[in-house]
Amino acid sequence: MRAVLKKAMPIALFCAIWEAACILMKIPNYIVPAPHRVLEKIVDSWSLLYAHSFTSIAEIVIGFVLASVCALLCAIAMVHSRRIEAILEPFLVVSQVIPKVALAPLFIIWFGHGILPKIIIAMLIAFFPVLVNAIVGLRSIDGEIVELMDSIAANKRQMFWRVRLPNSLPYIFPALKVAALLSIVGAMVGEFVGSDRGLGYLMIVGDVNLDTDLLFAALAVVTAFGMMVYAIIETFERRIESRYGKGDTQQHLVTV
Repeated sequence: MRAVLKKAMPIALFCAIWEAACILMKIPNYIVPAPHRVLEKIVDSWSLLYAHSFTSIAEIVIGFVLASVCALLCAIAMVHSRRIEAILEPFLVVSQVIPKVALAPLFIIWFGHGILPKIIIAMLIAFFPVLVNAIVGLRSIDGEIVELMDSIAANKRQMFWRVRLPNSLPYIFPALKVAALLSIVGAMVGEFVGSDRGLGYLMIVGDVNLDTDLLFAALAVVTAFGMMVYAIIETFERRIESRYGKGDTQQHLVTV
């Protein structure tokens, strides 16, 4: 509870400053609504927001899970085989060089206005951070540990589960937190380009109809969900660290 309050205090302070600025500066509601108006809109339109949230949450969660699983599998394959790395690396680089916003309209044309194109966009955006950090983590093993495992005749499976994977966790979890947030961005981009469901669709509706309260209400729901996902991954990270330790390396995120 103390940790939750510490994280909630800056948000509460920001909302208080926002409320005061709207009142003192007399900012029109159609430009920036005050926090109390956004809260009222969430309460009044809860059934609408609730219905559209399911679509966005499904896109975000499925995209994030697929990106994480595929990235980890690719990282394991690339670490264990230089040939696989040489084959996959050009395709992976090309997939990241192409702007996802440019691909979004194509995915809408190819796969329709359902959730599939949004899942693909969320997956592509969230994929690369997990891949890079997993590769670095799996390779960052002390040479003395490798020699020790070789001296006891450890096979590749034992080497992976007892050394490589635990040692890579301080690298993987920060990337998972970043990927979770990027998957939200990907899903919203897909809904902005073409959709008839989801919170991103509600933002477009609010913008077109000058219903800024609805736009901010949908944005607040997306933000709350993102913070919840981040907190869940952070909780898993702390539990695993308490069981296996932080490893020999400093926890950090490789910037690409």
